Amino acid sequence: MKILNTIGKEFAEEAKTILQSVGDVDYKIPTQADLANIIGEYEVVFIGLGLNFHKDILEKAGKLKVIATATTGLDHIDVAFAEKKGITVLSLRGENEFLNTITGTAELALGLMIDLARRTPFAFDAVKKYKWKREDFKGISLFGKTLGVLGLGRLGSMTARFGKALGMKVIFTDPFKESVEYEKVSFEELLKQSDVISIHVHLLPETQNMFAAEAFKKMKKNAVLINTSRGKIVEEGDLLEALQVRTIAGYAADVLADELEFEAKGFKKHPLVEYAKKNQNLILVPHIGGMTVDSRIATDVFMAEKVQKYLKSL
Repeated sequence: MKILNTIGKEFAEEAKTILQSVGDVDYKIPTQADLANIIGEYEVVFIGLGLNFHKDILEKAGKLKVIATATTGLDHIDVAFAEKKGITVLSLRGENEFLNTITGTAELALGLMIDLARRTPFAFDAVKKYKWKREDFKGISLFGKTLGVLGLGRLGSMTARFGKALGMKVIFTDPFKESVEYEKVSFEELLKQSDVISIHVHLLPETQNMFAAEAFKKMKKNAVLINTSRGKIVEEGDLLEALQVRTIAGYAADVLADELEFEAKGFKKHPLVEYAKKNQNLILVPHIGGMTVDSRIATDVFMAEKVQKYLKSL
């Protein structure tokens, strides 16, 4: 098998050994344009986020048999078209036993929540300018506040536990989950009751733009929204307006709606980034939720073993 690994040479050494046992591996970090030119050479491709495998790429992948993506979200792959072409998509979706050991994204959601509540990034910026004025950074306490969790799956459940540990009241919305520990409410009640809302759902037609103008109007004016899921769950134009007029108090995210296009189109003059330069109610980081040393190694090894097992079964 000829294998393209788009994670590059940062791929964990143990995982490299596993992949090399089943094929000849090229470690490259191609642009989307590069990918279109080279994908026809490979039978297996190993990817993360950053590259799209939509119809235009898949049509050029004449030899491709397997796409292995180290993600739970699959919006960067046209799965239906891939399957139509006889290409198997292997991912982390449904690998709950393994995923329960990967806590980085939920930990980041907690960190962003605290950062917004205590304004820590902005206080740090002030100290770097040799300003020592704690009165300028009066935050809020999370104890006693209500945390609304949208999606009580793996990451939502972790975030709920973190909120409970802080002494927060936890409520949740999820049509597929029940809980004896947390109160289940409708989406509208989640919007109305929550001081903090943390998003933990997949990007689906029914969740795209779930947070738009009408949703923001139903939230408390002192509420903040945390998004470590997918950017397109939030309508960013409406979000920007809500932040500007203080319909909501703040937003923190490690995702943006068009982030998968940044490689091809460039990442500059983004309206939310420009707003964040001058305001302290918005925090953005570059999709670092699962990007810890520990989780990167564990995920590389797990997915390499999954590819190895699948190829040996053919």
